[in-house]
Amino acid sequence: MYFFIVVALAAFPFLVGAVPVENSRRKPRNRRVDPQQSCLLKKIKGGFKAYEHNTDVPHPLAPKLGHLDKRSAPGNVSLTDSSPWLWYGTIQVGNPSRNILVGEHIYDPSNSSTTKDLGLSNGTLMFGYGNVTGNLFTDTVNVGGFEASNQTLVVASNVTQSVYLLDSGADGILGMAFSGRFSQNNRSTVFETLVDEGQLPEPVFGTILAESNSELIIGGRDSGRFKGNLSLIPCLHFNTDTMQAFWQTKLDNITINGNDTQISNKEVIIDTSSPLIIVPCNTAVNASIVFGGTAFKISPDIFNRGPVMPGSDSCIGGFAAFPVQAGDPAPGFWIIGDVFLKNVYTEFDYGNVRVGFATLA
Repeated sequence: MYFFIVVALAAFPFLVGAVPVENSRRKPRNRRVDPQQSCLLKKIKGGFKAYEHNTDVPHPLAPKLGHLDKRSAPGNVSLTDSSPWLWYGTIQVGNPSRNILVGEHIYDPSNSSTTKDLGLSNGTLMFGYGNVTGNLFTDTVNVGGFEASNQTLVVASNVTQSVYLLDSGADGILGMAFSGRFSQNNRSTVFETLVDEGQLPEPVFGTILAESNSELIIGGRDSGRFKGNLSLIPCLHFNTDTMQAFWQTKLDNITINGNDTQISNKEVIIDTSSPLIIVPCNTAVNASIVFGGTAFKISPDIFNRGPVMPGSDSCIGGFAAFPVQAGDPAPGFWIIGDVFLKNVYTEFDYGNVRVGFATLA
């Protein structure tokens, strides 16, 4: 059956069928700045906890956070930007497939001939401020024309109101993290299942999170959507025993209006959440982030997120500082979200454990 899903690129490994919950009206962007920061930190911290739970070793970046709360061509899935946090597209689940409309239906395992109840009721993941819990099943999942025949799903029985998928119009979450290291149940992602079952031409996926015609590309790259070559950067903290957790790498430098910021050699997590700063609204900020020796420009229109409040001369920008409590160490890593990712073609190379960026065509 079809259902619209959230694509969480650096977050969670499960596909989740959401219970129907009355959608609340989204708050204006300017009133969600602090909650967005807190939500992002809670998500990352939750990932650290799950990583340690599954591997028995702390994530390498965790101490730095202190107390902060069948073979064919690549398959494409069109994505829609439904909020500052979420991108959604269409996949198929179950046999036979059914059409599920956004926010109106739920995944029913009893309607599928290929589903299997694992007899586990402790499926858990965190998203936004809250969490999702439910029973674990396996079923067939089709995404971008590729079929994962034995994919673990959480059929949600409880979704807290603070989980952002509730007001996005999406029916579930599709995670693209490494090796299930963010689930308390240590299950494979849909993408990892596709790789393990030999379904993909290449063990890579890419994203185009543009203002229009956004895509998730699975099993290869869409070379018509970017210019020049990909700048490929190895991921950090990879270990064959514990596997990778976040899609994390290192940026070379950041420039603002052509000026070197002296911010260099920083560890970064590639994520679709947007960090923020405050800048004068009449300031055209020309920011660039340098990866692998190549500078990638951020459009001023994307960098400027709008007034702090109606009528204000101050605007929200595309970077934000972590709020650090007294006595806590400053986080030693950055989070690169869709303020940057909307400007580039991004490739996540699972096979070679690296991330690549290229300028959009």
